[in-house]
Amino acid sequence: MAAGVQAASLQLCPQARDTGGAGTEFVRPDGTRMQLVVSEAPEAGCGGTALPVDAGTIAAIHPLAPAIAKALGERILLQGPEREGRFTIGSVTASAGTSAPDRPQPMPMLENLLPAMEAQVFGVEERVQARIEGGRLRLRCSAGTHPAGVLLTGKWTLPLARATLRLDGSANGRFEVSIADAAHAAKESATGLGAVLPDKASTELPLPREGFDRGTWRSFSIACPRQAAELDLSELTLVPQSASPAVRSAWVWDSRQWAERADDVIARAQERGVRALFISVPVSGDAILDPRPLSAFVRRAKSAGIAVWSVDGDPRMVLPAEHAKTVARVRAYAAYNASVEADARLAGMQFDIEHYLLPGYELSAQGLDRHYIALARALRRAAHGMPLEFVVPFWWAEKAELMEGLSSAASGLTVMNYRTDPAQIRRFAVPFLDWGTAHGKSVRIALEAGPVEAEQQRRYVRAVEGELWLVSVEQVPVLVLLKEPRRNPHGPAFRLESTSIFDGSATSFHRDPARLVELLPGLEHLFSAWPSFGGIALHELN
Repeated sequence: MAAGVQAASLQLCPQARDTGGAGTEFVRPDGTRMQLVVSEAPEAGCGGTALPVDAGTIAAIHPLAPAIAKALGERILLQGPEREGRFTIGSVTASAGTSAPDRPQPMPMLENLLPAMEAQVFGVEERVQARIEGGRLRLRCSAGTHPAGVLLTGKWTLPLARATLRLDGSANGRFEVSIADAAHAAKESATGLGAVLPDKASTELPLPREGFDRGTWRSFSIACPRQAAELDLSELTLVPQSASPAVRSAWVWDSRQWAERADDVIARAQERGVRALFISVPVSGDAILDPRPLSAFVRRAKSAGIAVWSVDGDPRMVLPAEHAKTVARVRAYAAYNASVEADARLAGMQFDIEHYLLPGYELSAQGLDRHYIALARALRRAAHGMPLEFVVPFWWAEKAELMEGLSSAASGLTVMNYRTDPAQIRRFAVPFLDWGTAHGKSVRIALEAGPVEAEQQRRYVRAVEGELWLVSVEQVPVLVLLKEPRRNPHGPAFRLESTSIFDGSATSFHRDPARLVELLPGLEHLFSAWPSFGGIALHELN
């Protein structure tokens, strides 16, 4: 270390404190607030690690989940906002250099499946030739008496939507089409769907509703007739059988809006086709602060054909010390409904807790997730039969334990599917619509139209010297971001490779609300093929 350079101390302290340097707070599952700080000297009551750099050269620090720390490979992606020239680490993605096997994805709707499928011929007489080329299937069959044809496979599950299989092309014979799940495949059997007939350009075949496990779909098969025949299939498409679109919904987070400008709120909702509103309701203890404006607004909204739900949201609700106060809010809504006539009652309650936004969530994710499910069950018990919805992010499709816990606590979910690319919106929605159909729950798909802060994405690559270090303090992995590259004596270093700016246009329709309005009918039509679909929820569409 160069002469005159003072070593910084990276400290883990049991409470928040201001040292004048970089710092970040996180919350343990029991609600204890911890603080990671950088100081010029060790702090009393804190555990620490000395860093051979001046404290002023440390730009940011970020606690890291042990699993992510272990998975660090050659590259790290950091993403977060830059405010007043200072970058804040919001999320960390590690690249371990090896990729886990991809999980089967839901089969896409309204897309030609053939380009992503593999064709495998079957039959003992070797009378079949089949290939997929340029997104088309060409099947040539010689005459024969034994079963023969082609199996079409892909790495998908079959969505739980009402759908048909459409085959577009030409044939000069009768080709039988079947479908197999894992159980059928194990027995080398299949369920018949119907036939492609000669000189028919398009055929739609209903998918089985019973006796078939869509989650373990394995193949479609096309069987040759006994006589010589040819099939030229230009498209194989899953087509939704849509029902009447469900109602649109929206949020009103400022209680003054509905209490003081009820007619404006309702008129705006009607203009946008909104038929359900989630409103923030002032509560004191286990009672609504003033039920009179609430009952007046609910009556006015119902007369306009709009249902009203309460909505609450705070990440700290997940902490055990906050559970009783949160349950008290549910009792307040239930008591209110019991005290007013039917035309003034709330349609239900919604909770938008988002506990993963607590600082340092990744360090305590398992414990906080368990608290979340315990809270959800407590809210269900206190609801006295009122519908109870939870707002969840789209990436919870991978959170099996949370989704299983919500299956018994929630009446329904609203999924924050905050993307603007239609293909991503569809792909992220399907696992939840399937979940809702399987569990008999309502699922709303939420889209964002409010302003979203621009963020940087920084890509770092492992190097001898770098601006990003991985160190450990009191067995907590910590990323330390420096203003200039240095050699890390405590572990690996990473050098900045590239920087990109995300302006929010991939997340929110704020800059192009007309495009959202244009997309809504098609999305509603598609999603209504799922019995679970509860409508599109709009966040800040003005």
